[in-house]
Formats: sequence, C-alpha cells, structure tokens
Amino acid sequence: MSSTTLNARDYHRKPIRVLNAVLRGARTFGLARIPLDRDGLIAAARKDTGLRDFGDEEFLDPMQRLIDSLENEADLNPLGRYMNRTNILRLLKHRLYAHELLTRHPEILARRIADPVVIVGLGRSGTTRLHRLLASDPNFLHLESWESVFPVPYPECFTARAQGRTDPRIKALEQGLKAVLYMSPQVAAVHPLGTFEVEEEIGLLQHGFSSQIFEIQARLPSFAKWLMTHEQHAAYEYMVVLMKIISWFRDDPEDKPWVLKTPQHMQDLDALLHVFPNARLVCSHRDPIKCVGSVCSTAWNAMVRDSDSITPQWLGPEWLSKTERMLHKTLRVRAEMVAPENQYDIQYADITADWQSAMEGVYGFLGTPFSAQARSGMQAWLERNRQHKHGAHKYSLTDFGLQEREVDERLMFYRQHFSIPYEKTNPHLATANNHNPDTNNTETA
Repeated sequence: MSSTTLNARDYHRKPIRVLNAVLRGARTFGLARIPLDRDGLIAAARKDTGLRDFGDEEFLDPMQRLIDSLENEADLNPLGRYMNRTNILRLLKHRLYAHELLTRHPEILARRIADPVVIVGLGRSGTTRLHRLLASDPNFLHLESWESVFPVPYPECFTARAQGRTDPRIKALEQGLKAVLYMSPQVAAVHPLGTFEVEEEIGLLQHGFSSQIFEIQARLPSFAKWLMTHEQHAAYEYMVVLMKIISWFRDDPEDKPWVLKTPQHMQDLDALLHVFPNARLVCSHRDPIKCVGSVCSTAWNAMVRDSDSITPQWLGPEWLSKTERMLHKTLRVRAEMVAPENQYDIQYADITADWQSAMEGVYGFLGTPFSAQARSGMQAWLERNRQHKHGAHKYSLTDFGLQEREVDERLMFYRQHFSIPYEKTNPHLATANNHNPDTNNTETA
C-alpha cells in the first residue's frame, strides 16, 4: 500500500461525514459555532461546576499555546472542534473540582507516594504489556482507565459511594468509549481500551495541558516543539497531586508503590525525576524501525477523526524526528540523572519470547520476589488479552513516506547503544546484513 492511498476521510463513518458537512454548512451562516477561546472555556467550566478558583494557574500558558496550535495548525473538522472543546472543558472542570477538594481536605497533599516503578520506552516497544503484567501483581498500585480520564471525584461521586451506587465517572467513561469506538473503531487494535483496563498516567499529565496526548490526536507542530524544548515540571507536579487524590479516595496504603508508564517519559524524563528522584526505571527496547512505523500508525489512526486534511507524508517525518529527539534526550538524562542501580534495560524480543524469564529479571532488579500470586495474575491477564483480540494492528513505513534505511541510519545510535536486534520475520525484519523492506507489518504492543 503506498502512502497516496491513505486519506483521512476514508476513516470516517458515513454519518460522521454527513455530520461534518452539515456543521460546515451551518457555520457559513454563522450557526453551529464551536469556540475554542481560553476565556470562554474557563467561563464555561466555572458555570458548569459552580466553582471559580483553579488554585495555581500556571497551566494557563500551555493551555493558550495548545489553543493557538489547534486554531492555526490542526485544521480541525467540526467534529474535531467539538471533541477538543469537550476535552478541554473536562480538564478545566477537574482542576476546579480538585482545588475545591484540596481546600476541604488538605490532608490529601500530605499523603506519601512511595518511589514508583516506571516503565520507560518508545511507544509500541512492549511498554503496555510490561505495564499491564506488573499491574497484575497486587503488590503494585495502578490506574484504571476511568481514573485516568476522570481522576477527581466530584460531589455526585461521594454521594454514589455513600449510597452503594456505581461511581458516575465509570458510567461516563463507558458512554465515552462507546462513542470513541464508533467514531474510530480502528483504535482498539492499536491500544486496547476498556473502562477498567490498566491505563497509563498520560491522562493525568493532560490536566497540566503539557501532554503528548494532544499531539498524537491533532497536527500541532508548534505546540509539540514547545513541549520538547521547555521543561514540564509543573505538569508532572500536578500529576502527583492527582495521584494523591486518587489514592486518597481509594484509601490506598501509602507504602505500596505505583507502577507507571507512558511514552511521554521518554520526552520528559527530567521532569519525572524532578517529582520522583528515586524512581526505578524499567527501560524497554525494540527495533526502532518497528517502533517508528507503529507509532506513525498509532498517531494516524487517532488524528484522522478530527482533521480531514492530515496527510501521512507530513506525519511520518514529523514522528521520526520526534522519536530521534526523544531518544537523544533520554540517553542524556539517564546518564546524568539516574543512578545505575535505578535503571534496568529489557529487550522487547525477550518479553515476547519468554515473558516469565523476562519478568524474573525485572523482579530481580526490583529486589522483590516474583511470587506465585504475581505469576498467576500475569498469566490470567495474558489469557484474557490474547494477541489480536481487538484485531491486528497493520501498518507500513512506506504509508508514511519513510524508508527502512533512513529510519535505521538516523536511529542507529540507539540500536548500537543497547544492542537492539533487527526483527526478522513478520512482524520482524531480516538480519542487519540481509533485511528486506517490511512493507506490511502486523503487531500488538
């Protein structure tokens, strides 16, 4: 499949195409406007919640940068504007609820968060599998999807718990996921979704308006460049605040460590270490040719919902350059800021070949027994989540205007540093001296 065959509108269901056309027509007559201005969004969040005080307003600068990029670069279709407005309002409302909750319960901020175990790796390098395997061990704390999207309990949540009813945030995410999977059914093959799935903390970082999640959903080159070149301490500090709120509401034991994971830590490892200087890093590595092709497909499948004009020819080079910058930064930060005893490297090939041996190595690094309970929990998770359960994730580097040789040459520093093997057969590649173009890959990570 060549890159010219990929067209964003081909991924839209017919009712979505019709809806976008109707809304575009209405806008020409001054109707169906979907504003994204900062002051209007803040006013709407205050009206919806009945609250006014956000507390620390350091988030306003990245929020404005995000809005500017959405307006000037993303070329959002009407549905995309609506989805982004709804998303920003959700984040603002949670910040209002959080400040009000912390004002009533200042003891939340005094909670201790034990040094976490953090999985660090490129997207599609086996980080999701590692994360969800470790989260199967009851000796670790983790986020569930509904908590990542709705981390702050609002008044109805306390009422529901007192009355023994389901938390309204759970129902809200169930409805939201149905809508997402209707509009973008292909995303389930890329990243398994579910209300109670173990989920990464990028949803918490999003509340600081300094998150990669925005740029994996829309074309935001200026915002992405700002994220890469400015420290993100404030977003990570607020992530910790939200973790404390979640743990407080769940009444977690304070000595139990979290297991964390998001590819954003490759970009902001210095900010992670700012809030968790003694974090123990489990660093996964995979053939970068595979990682780049897979992450391009991940971003493509997310972006096509909200923009009709996104092109694979732009997306491929953008994400290759981004991957290169992230890898250089991670190597530098690991060398300068992480003690050798706090970092452990693991190959994707080893995780997939013999997961139990791979996990024994991880537990040896952590100095924790790999218990029968942990082992059985992981086996149960693997049986519930067999490969391609939600369909195969198919992609090709050439779809995004990239060639294996170019990717290999630019990221060879990374391959050589960690002795990362070439993947050999579908979904692998041939050896370094004799590998053929991998033009149609299938995988789950």
